[in-house]
Amino acid sequence: MRVCELQDLFYRCKFAELLATLDRLQEERGSLDNELVLLKANALYELHRVGESKEALKSVSQTKDGFDENYLYAVARVSYLDGDFDSAGSIFEEIYARTDDERHKFKALLGIANKHYSQGEFAKIVPLLPKLTAFEPLERDDERICLMLFLGNYYRGSGSSYDLAKQYYKKALASAARNTWTYWIIRSLFYIALVCEKENQSSELMWTLEMLQSFIDETEHLYFSRMVNEYFKAHFSINTPMEFDTSNRRILLKSKWVPFHEKPLLFQFLLLLHQDGSFVNKESIAVSLWPQEDYKPRIHDPRIFDIAKRARQIIETDENRPVVLLSGRMGYKLAST
Repeated sequence: MRVCELQDLFYRCKFAELLATLDRLQEERGSLDNELVLLKANALYELHRVGESKEALKSVSQTKDGFDENYLYAVARVSYLDGDFDSAGSIFEEIYARTDDERHKFKALLGIANKHYSQGEFAKIVPLLPKLTAFEPLERDDERICLMLFLGNYYRGSGSSYDLAKQYYKKALASAARNTWTYWIIRSLFYIALVCEKENQSSELMWTLEMLQSFIDETEHLYFSRMVNEYFKAHFSINTPMEFDTSNRRILLKSKWVPFHEKPLLFQFLLLLHQDGSFVNKESIAVSLWPQEDYKPRIHDPRIFDIAKRARQIIETDENRPVVLLSGRMGYKLAST
């Protein structure tokens, strides 16, 4: 398969299929070139397999001449995952200064701008805007979508114009829809929803979130589901299919029965959240789990926290990035159907 076909699988959010194809290619060829390893790492990240994604990035090797844009992108990506934005920014600046390829020059400049965005350095982005837009018209739709989303993020994040932000997001959405690229469709809708929430446009917010949910396959969008659930947990959540068998004290999660017969408190906790369907505060949880005791925050809150932690170890792919069991000032909520 050509690289563009593999990239298309990624943009259509066929991450599992893409990884299987890349594994097959690696077996046939003995190794993957750096561009394909970057693609593999991104697919692993979207599937919430962050550790494997970082290991794939670290496996990217440098070419003999000492300058390889894809190698440097891999190093920058690891820095981003580690929260070291300054190191990532320095690498993008090196690529921008040394590359002769216009496409890499654009990507590097966008990387520099995103580094400033991640650190809230909006004033440093202003002189980069005309340089970025000077690359227009970009030949590749995916790169133009990246630019539109970044411009939208800049105007939203800086608070300088929510109207302009929404316009750029809608341009990105239109281009993504023409290509049937689910990856970019859901991100465009997500950012539009952020603007709607900021401007208290409740009806458009709910409509946008409903559209967003219709495009999301929870089995393929583990990282993105977590992000949506975290930002919009007060209004909405991407649901994970779950079925409770109270007779045998077990839960069907992702087509697999998980036994809880030796963990009655954990099962009761999850069942309570499932039956309620929204956030349940800690007092209500304590009353349900320990009905013979009066609720005392100093005693019961640590117990509830421990139960939630142990539940996440069982039902979440990554307990530190929960998708199913959500928490906040309103208590706990189970994103399940």
